[in-house]
Amino acid sequence: MRAKIMLLNGNAAGKVMCQYAQQILTEVSASFGHSISLMQEKIGEESLEAYQEALTQETVEACQDCHAVFLGDAACPGALDLYDALDLPIRIRSLCVPEALCGRHEAPVSLWLAQILSLDPETLREGAQAAFRFAKEMEAGIVHVAPSGAAKTEWEAALRVQEVSQPQVPLSSLSAPDAASALVTSPFRMGMLLCPPYAGSILHASATALCTQPLLMHDLSFHDHLGVYAPFIPPVVDDEELNPAAAALSVAKMLRFSLDLPVEAGCVEAAVANVLSAGEEGQKMTDLICDQISVAGELMYKSPLPH
Repeated sequence: MRAKIMLLNGNAAGKVMCQYAQQILTEVSASFGHSISLMQEKIGEESLEAYQEALTQETVEACQDCHAVFLGDAACPGALDLYDALDLPIRIRSLCVPEALCGRHEAPVSLWLAQILSLDPETLREGAQAAFRFAKEMEAGIVHVAPSGAAKTEWEAALRVQEVSQPQVPLSSLSAPDAASALVTSPFRMGMLLCPPYAGSILHASATALCTQPLLMHDLSFHDHLGVYAPFIPPVVDDEELNPAAAALSVAKMLRFSLDLPVEAGCVEAAVANVLSAGEEGQKMTDLICDQISVAGELMYKSPLPH
């Protein structure tokens, strides 16, 4: 397939993560016979220095012309404005907590906190649709926290429509206080925690503080085939400590949800899991991930086609 991907550094740390992502995307393109073009624009600190704006209209328009955006740092200035400018309805964060590590020293885990970014009817409908699509793909249930007031009826109606069309995704509900408690006592049971804007902002901060492997955290936000995919970089982390796994996992989500390449996404995810279990770090980790992607592509092309 042909695809155009935007790389947005945001800052010095984000530039390093974009370099990791570029290396992995280039390897996926070469190993699986795709044509992936990589573009670059400015956001965050780089944009402020150049244009006195964290996000310019030129950058937004360039992103709209792409299939997906890789943002080097999910917390850089202008990131939330980018979600809004691209009309993205939901923000999903991958979390890593002690109870969900399943015996591994480090491992990606199936726990996500999703925040629908607005309660206007269209965004709510699109956000619910994206949440169920994500949960179905990740084979996870959804636990939702309904908003209070008049928006509760529309929220529950939007979820009910998706529950009917995606019956294989289990749906249950919790109050905001109970959800906060469950994040501490039994996060491994939650799958996706789906929240409205206000509750999502509070639980986002709480869940992030509980995370024991922040260097694996990554954010994604998508609608139809356009999405923003970004590793989360903790403020206290030096550039030398940056973990390529978060960049690789962001790329895997991009391949899965914006480029419709589930096989390639699965290969990247498997490569990350293998390299993490071996305890590798830094640039060597990226090289090993790319080596495994190359081997997977070669094996797939050599495998006989089914009759």
